[in-house]
Amino acid sequence: MLGFLTGAVIFGLTYQQVFPVISKIASVGNVVIPDLWNLSPFLTIVFFALFALILFYAIDRAGFFRKKSVEIDEPTVQEL
Repeated sequence: MLGFLTGAVIFGLTYQQVFPVISKIASVGNVVIPDLWNLSPFLTIVFFALFALILFYAIDRAGFFRKKSVEIDEPTVQEL
């Protein structure tokens, strides 16, 4: 919690000096990724689709799955 508070205070104190600089750098108007990279929109869609498929395949192969919820062991007939 102390880190969050410290970060919030630093952000609040430096906002007036930092925001205008960042705003000038990042002010490129209403553009999309293909326009920024000078690519065809079709190639951009194909690239991101392939990237997503490769990422999903890698996650599947690596076995990064959610752990099952806590299971309650029910007593078996032998334990009763």
